[in-house]
Formats: sequence, structure tokens, C-alpha cells
Amino acid sequence: MKQKKSVEDYLKTIYILSQNKDVHGADIARAIGVSRPTVCVSLKALEEEGYILMGDAREVHLTEKGMRIAEETYERHNTFCQLLTELGVDEKTASSDACEMEHAVSNESYQALKTLVAEGSGGT
Repeated sequence: MKQKKSVEDYLKTIYILSQNKDVHGADIARAIGVSRPTVCVSLKALEEEGYILMGDAREVHLTEKGMRIAEETYERHNTFCQLLTELGVDEKTASSDACEMEHAVSNESYQALKTLVAEGSGGT
């Protein structure tokens, strides 16, 4: 599972889901819209790469490495989503586009856009 976008999407999804409850493969499958077997294969690869740990009850936990990537990806997503909605894009389209942009934009361009968003929203 070396594909960067796929890894980031899984980690971001686990991060978001873990804010409210323990996360299991079925939760991830529903959130991403893929089959449980697909999630099982992906989780095994993520665990082998050191991004997640599986608990005794098969709950999924992010490692420090996984948490760092998940938080960065989530922040990028939110920044792009905010920028697009402030430009008048509807929320559903903005979220969908932000999901693509979070993986494709260089860190230099992202930092510039992040500054622009912060200035546009009063520096917060």
C-alpha cells in the first residue's frame, strides 16, 4: 500500500472516526465506500508499514507516525475546503475537490494558500 493518496485517505478517515469512538474495519469500509475485504487488506499493509496498530478487539489505532500524517492530511483538507467555500463553491463540491487537492499540491503552495486562508478569515 505504497500509494501516497490511499495511505493518506485511510489514515485521515481513521483519525476522523476515532474522534467519536473506537474504529473498526467495518466503520472504515462504510466511510470510504469500499468492501470490508478491501479494508482488511489495506489495514494489514498499514500495520506492516507502521502507521496503525490493531487492538485485541480488532479496533484500529494510529501510531505516532500514522497520527502525524493523518493530522497533516486533515489540516490540508480543511484548509482547501475553507478556501473553496469562501470562493463560493458549494460545500459538497469543495469537500470533494479538497480531497484531491490535499494530495496533489506541493508543501510550498499549500503554505502560501494556508496563509491566504488565515488572512481571509481574520488571521485565525
